[in-house]
Amino acid sequence: MTGRLDHHILVVEDDIGVREDVLIPGLKDAGFNVAGAGNAAEAYRCMLTQDFSVFVLDIDLPGESGLAIAKHLRTMTEAGIVLTGHKRGSNHVYGLEVGADVCIAKPIDIDMLTATVRSLLRRLDRLGTLRAAEKPTPSWRFEMQDWNLASPRGAKVRLTHAERLLIGVLAASPGETVARDTIISKLARDIHDFDPHRLEMLVHRLRRKVLSATSEQLPLNAVRGIGYVLLTGS
Repeated sequence: MTGRLDHHILVVEDDIGVREDVLIPGLKDAGFNVAGAGNAAEAYRCMLTQDFSVFVLDIDLPGESGLAIAKHLRTMTEAGIVLTGHKRGSNHVYGLEVGADVCIAKPIDIDMLTATVRSLLRRLDRLGTLRAAEKPTPSWRFEMQDWNLASPRGAKVRLTHAERLLIGVLAASPGETVARDTIISKLARDIHDFDPHRLEMLVHRLRRKVLSATSEQLPLNAVRGIGYVLLTGS
C-alpha cells in the first residue's frame, strides 16, 4: 500500500544518519512527500514554505526542548508522532499531552512508522469528510421585504406579486408538500373561482424566469395529485 502524495510529512531529527538514511528514505519509499530538518529552527523554516499534515519529531533534540517543539508544531499540523529513546516514562505521557498522537520508542522500525503515518492520515481523511458533510450547503432564500428570490450562488430574481405569494407559502414549509388548495387560497379570494391551470402556468413561468436569470434550476417540484414542494436546501 502506497502513501498519499497530497499529504506532506515533516521529519525533525538531529541525527543526520537516522534522518537521511532511515526515516526520510523509508517514508519516501512508502509513497509520502517528506521534508527533513535537523533542529527546531530548520523545522520552523520548513513550515514557512510548506503545509504539513504530520510531523515526526525526535523528542530528545539538543537545545530547545523537544516537548516544547512538539507543542509548537502541533499548532501548525494536523497530527504528530514523537520518537524517544525512553521506552516508558514521562516523555511518553507528556508527549501525548502536548499534542502528539503517537509516541514510538527507538530504535525505529520503519515499517511500524510508515504504518502509523498511514493510520493517522486515514483518520485525518475521515475527519475531513465529516467536516465537509457538516458544512452548510448554500440554499435558495426568499427575501420577503425586497420581493427577491436569491439563488445559492447569490443571483437574485425580482418576483411579481403572484410569484411572491407562491414562493412565500412554499418557503414557509421548506421540503414539505403544500396542497394545491392551500396555495390557491393565497392567490385567490375564492378557490372555486380560480382556474387550477393558472397555478400550473405560474409555476412554469417562474421556473423558466429563474433559470434564465440565474442559470440554476429552481427546486420547485410538482407532487402529482397533491401540490408542490420547494426544496430550498438544493
